[in-house]
Parts: sequence; C-alpha cells; structure tokens
Amino acid sequence: SGAAGAVATPAPARADTECTTCSNSNTSLQPGDKEFATTPSGLRVLDIRAGAGATPADGSKCVVSWTGYTAGYQGKRIESSADYDEPFVFTLGAGEAIPAFEEAVRGMAAGGLRRLEIPGELVEELAYPIAPKATRYNAGPVPKTFSGQRALDFVLDNATLKPFNRTLLFDVRLDAVR
Repeated sequence: SGAAGAVATPAPARADTECTTCSNSNTSLQPGDKEFATTPSGLRVLDIRAGAGATPADGSKCVVSWTGYTAGYQGKRIESSADYDEPFVFTLGAGEAIPAFEEAVRGMAAGGLRRLEIPGELVEELAYPIAPKATRYNAGPVPKTFSGQRALDFVLDNATLKPFNRTLLFDVRLDAVR
C-alpha cells in the first residue's frame, strides 16, 4: 500500500462534478416507489392520481391547482395556489403556461394529479428563462408572494449553482377543463 503517513485524497464532492443523474428522482427510488416517466422533451412525469373528467385540447381553458418546489437546491417550497385559494387558469396552446405545464396537462383528465420534475439542465426550455429576467414570468404559473418569487429567482439567478441544482418539482392537479 502507500507510504507511511500518506493521506488519501478524497473524491470530489458530488456538487463539484458534472453529475448527469443528480436531478433525476428515479436514481433514488426506494422499494415500492413509482418511477417517473421521461417524455421526449426530457420532462419527467409521475401520475399520482388519474382523472376521470374531461381531457383538454388546444384552446381549452385549463384550471389547475399547483404546488412548486426547488427540488435541486435545499428543497424549498416555492408556493402553492392553495395558499391564496386561486387556481392558475390558462388557455392550452396559447403560451400562457410554461411548456412543462402545457405538456403535462395535455395528457391529463380533470381530477388528475401529476408530479412534474423539470431537470435543471432543461429549466430554460421547459420552465422559466434565466435571462433576460424581464421575460421570466411572461408565462405562468407566476408566484404571487414575495417569498415564492424569491425562492424561484434564487435558483434561477444564482450563477454558482450547477444545473442539477435548478431542478424544479411541481404537483399539478387539473381541476377543470372549460
């Protein structure tokens, strides 16, 4: 073995390497856990409860309740529409919702609950732009509270974070299709 008194060099911390699976919840499944399905866009979805109501099409008004988390960094809760009892309403296909919401709701029926995992590497394509910040909230859901916007802005604006630390998690319930 090594010379007397030699100290082994520790492996770099996971956060200091470009980890290709760090933002994937499927890498930490426990027995009995359901696996996220990955869509062609890279969005990961997990159906928690299937809906039995109407299914939306382009032009439909979608009424959703949502809760968001900064899954990749400190697991902070962004916000929940239940906090102010006001669902997020958008027209499917009109660009009023972030692409991840549009994609997820297209495959749901009213009454369904779906968990979305937006990998940090794809947050700009599937969620919110990092720059320019002025256009970040052109599509919803938009946090209505200072603390919610601050939590989301922190992970998007912090240049020191690795991409996997920008992973976002949303629970989306399709309440109604109009």
